[in-house]
Amino acid sequence: MKLIVKEFLSQLRESGELDRLLPDLLSRMKIVPISRPQIGVRQNGVDVAAVGRDKDGVKALFLFVLKVGDLGRRDWDGGLNAVRATLNQVKDSYLHSFVRPEHRSLPVRIVVCSTGELKQDVTQDYNGYVVDNQTERVSYEFWSGDDLAALIEKHLLDEYAIDPSERADLRRGIALIGSRDYDLRHVYKLLDALLLGSHDGSVRTTTAHRKKFIRKLRTAALVLEIIFRWANEEGNLLNAFKLGERCCLWAWEFIRVRELFKYRPAMASFWDIYQIHDRICRTYYDKVGPYFMARDGISVYAGENALVTCKVFEQIGVLAEIGLVQLQNSSGGGGEVAAANADAIAKVLVSLVKNNPSSGSPRYDENAIDLSMAFMLLFGTGNSEAAKAWLDELANRVSYCLRTSKCFPVSTDSFDDLVALEIGELTEEEVGKLKDLSTLVPTLMYWSVVFEHDALYRKLQNIQGSAFDGICLQLWYADEATESFVYRESAQYESGTTEAPIVFPADVDELIEGEKKKLDSKAIVGLDTFSAVRYGMFVMVMMACRHYRTPFPPQFWMSFIVARLGVPASDQNDTTS
Repeated sequence: MKLIVKEFLSQLRESGELDRLLPDLLSRMKIVPISRPQIGVRQNGVDVAAVGRDKDGVKALFLFVLKVGDLGRRDWDGGLNAVRATLNQVKDSYLHSFVRPEHRSLPVRIVVCSTGELKQDVTQDYNGYVVDNQTERVSYEFWSGDDLAALIEKHLLDEYAIDPSERADLRRGIALIGSRDYDLRHVYKLLDALLLGSHDGSVRTTTAHRKKFIRKLRTAALVLEIIFRWANEEGNLLNAFKLGERCCLWAWEFIRVRELFKYRPAMASFWDIYQIHDRICRTYYDKVGPYFMARDGISVYAGENALVTCKVFEQIGVLAEIGLVQLQNSSGGGGEVAAANADAIAKVLVSLVKNNPSSGSPRYDENAIDLSMAFMLLFGTGNSEAAKAWLDELANRVSYCLRTSKCFPVSTDSFDDLVALEIGELTEEEVGKLKDLSTLVPTLMYWSVVFEHDALYRKLQNIQGSAFDGICLQLWYADEATESFVYRESAQYESGTTEAPIVFPADVDELIEGEKKKLDSKAIVGLDTFSAVRYGMFVMVMMACRHYRTPFPPQFWMSFIVARLGVPASDQNDTTS
């Protein structure tokens, strides 16, 4: 385990990564951080300051100077940011002017903390500096990558956080993370033990229990960070993306069942996990984005077959989520940058659709989930014309395929059914069973109304008795019970209500009036039934839909449709502002 942690440390950057990990480690060592790095703030050489007991049990002031990688001669004395210059700044400036009055009588431990080693050619220089500058009150220490790895293993991954069998699961997960076929079962098992399996059904508020909860959340964050680094090294960021989703969702569930939404340390720990997933999203986007901009960048001229089409729609869902995460972030600090990112990702999504013709031929009815997420992103970023063009293509292809019973979106999630349909080895009765229901068609019709593409709505409404004859058009709506399932598993089997069969009226205004009546009657619960929406994290519900393949709740688009009347939707939240 120590070797795994050391390899993980070697990949960290100083800013935003090592300086975020160290305070958590110090807290577990009962050394209390009193200052952390801040961008744009003069630090006078000290990255992290903390107070606690040293290895001799003496209460001391710890001043950490953080560096990444091995430290050679240039790192030691090669400019303003070199270690020697930084140590001089700590000695000459920080100790004289920035130590708090209550800490001035404490002995000082200045610690050079590195993810690597002190190279041999600089060891004598460092030792000489220490001899010349240490005093009765001030001493110097060097924490190497080996030292950090040992401390992390002892304090962050100890037996109280992860038992030996769970450590074995982490090692197996790391060993297999590069495999395209790996289903992440070992890491999921570990996260389950940390975030779900530890709940006994009661809501406890004692300080001891809360500290234990925070330790579990921070351990989950460290596990996610380690797997992310390893997956990036192995070239399989999609697995890291899936694990990031699962960790975010289970962390939210962890907080929800314990009613810790108003407990700041718990929400801060969740935010750490969410930010790791955000970094995974950005890393994934940076890696695959150029392929989406190229013609047939996903299919690579393989033609429109079931396997390629499934991969295209998977990427549509992933890219939509990455954009929605940025749209979510735009409501907080740094909103303008996040909003610009969301708009850029939406434009890449439009290019993906244009460059991969199979984006118009979904093969699973559940691809309605990926499409709804994509349309949410396009709607939230004002890309209405691109959405309308895509809706036209989808409507033409889906209606043709359903009418001819060839290459249509099957109502199951079985790839075997998809292959059997494609190679034509099914009987007419078996084909009929695979298209006996559709959530995809109603999804397209409702989104056409959202984007005010009324001509397309009327076109689909006119053929609902012919091309869609014998197909039960239906939609699944979340209900009060959905909140208890949505963040931990697929929610449609244990909760929700289904509207079926849906018969669409010829008049668009009649449909809009019908949606308003649904909202006003309270027969359909509002989005505020989800804790994630109530606490300003709407993207968590969409993330859960993509990850667990829970149907996309129409509650997300109902308010957009009713808004066409100029009447605000009742009890609905604007998720795009």
